[in-house]
Amino acid sequence: MEQQLFADEIDPSALGLGSGRSPRGDKMLWARATEADVVGRVRVQTVTVDTRLGEVHYHLGLQFADPLLAPSRAGDGRVFEVSVEPRDPAYGLLKALDTTLQGRTFVGFVKRFRGRDDEAESHFFLAADSAEVAKVVQEAVALSEMNEK
Repeated sequence: MEQQLFADEIDPSALGLGSGRSPRGDKMLWARATEADVVGRVRVQTVTVDTRLGEVHYHLGLQFADPLLAPSRAGDGRVFEVSVEPRDPAYGLLKALDTTLQGRTFVGFVKRFRGRDDEAESHFFLAADSAEVAKVVQEAVALSEMNEK
């Protein structure tokens, strides 16, 4: 389930493509808010492209702003590099937008998973940078913390 929540994806509505669903009714948003290692407002600092075996791969440098929208499970880290492979949901949007994504802001969710050779791999979801999304994230985290007590 966690890999579906953090499937290297950008919500198209965060880029003005379609209206998307209401954050309040989005169960996946609630789940991401409580399962992410880091969640907060994030800026795409860098977009780099490399070609391997004839395939284009993207790398995004994500910089989270202070304060975060939820307590971090990633220590003090606020900078993450994530990769987008041709099979990932965000690939089509990145291919269309390429480096114009640099400088855009989102509400970002990053989760680290154990990858090959036991190295941590960061996976992400980027939602619209809106007050409504931020409020829903904070409510989800607060309710989760209350339920844990």
